[in-house]
Amino acid sequence: MTYNRAQRFIYPFGNGDLALDMDAYTLDCSQYASQHALEIAIHDQWHEKGLVVLVNTGMQHLSELERWSAIIYQDFNAYEGGAAPRSKWSDAVYSIDDTPPHIDMGYHNEGCYLSVSPRCLVLGSMDCPKTGGWTLASDNEVTTDELLKTDIGQKLQKHGVRYVRNMTDKHGDNTIVHKHWQDTFLTESREDVERYVLAEGWDHQWMPDGILRTSYWADAFEYNEKLGKNLFFANLANHGLFFDQWHPFNTLLDEERPHTMLVGDGTPFTEEDIATIYAINNKASLGLRWQDADVALIDNERWSHARPAYAIQPGEARVMGVTTGMLKKRVGSRF
Repeated sequence: MTYNRAQRFIYPFGNGDLALDMDAYTLDCSQYASQHALEIAIHDQWHEKGLVVLVNTGMQHLSELERWSAIIYQDFNAYEGGAAPRSKWSDAVYSIDDTPPHIDMGYHNEGCYLSVSPRCLVLGSMDCPKTGGWTLASDNEVTTDELLKTDIGQKLQKHGVRYVRNMTDKHGDNTIVHKHWQDTFLTESREDVERYVLAEGWDHQWMPDGILRTSYWADAFEYNEKLGKNLFFANLANHGLFFDQWHPFNTLLDEERPHTMLVGDGTPFTEEDIATIYAINNKASLGLRWQDADVALIDNERWSHARPAYAIQPGEARVMGVTTGMLKKRVGSRF
């Protein structure tokens, strides 16, 4: 059996009416008398709101994201163990445009499937289409409260999430490739990979053609000390439906796709479950308008993010980068 967009419902990002306004989170860099004054304002807003959108930064190259990120953190993450393909703009700045524009990328918290995840991510844009190409950010405090009122929220609180990944071997004969295990774990050694996955507590299996399949459980919530509460902390972009629009991955069963996810007790998410989570996120979201914004500093626990599909017109481009850091060992939920 295979799936495609015509056969399975693709969950929309709402009707386009966003609950929050980007301007309420925006700092205009040109209005500050000094870099020091700007950095104080960034710190204050980061701690108060967990989201800082910067305009008029004067950024000329995405490698400059390192400088903006360093205002909040210096422990840049090397993206070891990350699920998505990534090219690089510098040693610490990675591309986020490796997924085709026609793919809907669901709400997620970066690295939530790892035992150590970044507390902060910094997105930057050098170019964006006139229409679309926005990033959506959803207030996780609001979405968590609403999610826990639902059946799927209660199931996730009780059982957590199980993530399943299939990674190809760059030296194998695989014709359908998303990400090689060598690029995921930054090594050519199976022994190094096995040490990593065993340390993480993941189940793993070497499949034919050198494919590595991993399966592991994670808490679906993370305790946030500042707020004193648990926040939903999961990655809907890791569900197999992410590939429904993406040929040839949509010719594969969910369990054969580069990644998919289950409720932690092993039961699949229903379409109603996913639709419920999306609808809750949509009701607490804002759009980062990259035609106007240069940089956004995002608290990875207090905000989830997504990217709806978009179209590139002749002469247009979407050129963006990301850094992650402020690494935190996951503590899970405290119910």
